[in-house]
Amino acid sequence: MSIGDYEDVKALLGNWAEALRTKNADAIIGCQSATIRQFTLAPPLEESGNDRAGLQAWLDTWEGDLDFEITNTDLRVGGDIGWCSALAKLGGQKIDQGKQSFWFRLTVTFARENGRWLIVHTHESVPFAMHGQPLGIFDLEP
Repeated sequence: MSIGDYEDVKALLGNWAEALRTKNADAIIGCQSATIRQFTLAPPLEESGNDRAGLQAWLDTWEGDLDFEITNTDLRVGGDIGWCSALAKLGGQKIDQGKQSFWFRLTVTFARENGRWLIVHTHESVPFAMHGQPLGIFDLEP
């Protein structure tokens, strides 16, 4: 691992998080590969590529900036690949729904493409109840 690569990937993760906080769709997409594979909390089960219109539509469901925090990170980089597992908190003022805030599990995978580090995969999840009707659990905290 090169210390420079580790710092570059760490900075990319920070830039992506800041772009989410400020709801800047272009900056979010600028951190991601054109062929990103995403497993988000919202349907569908899987997405490939960047859907700017869909991303902007989701960002527009929030008033003001988002509260987006990444913590408990385990960032590893080797060669042209890196990954980070973490806990993340998303919150803010949802239009017509009031204040929202919840923690979820986050994995981000990075790859060097054409000499530049980019996010190539994201995976978000919440635990779900294992008995009765399977429902996502959104009130857990680290």
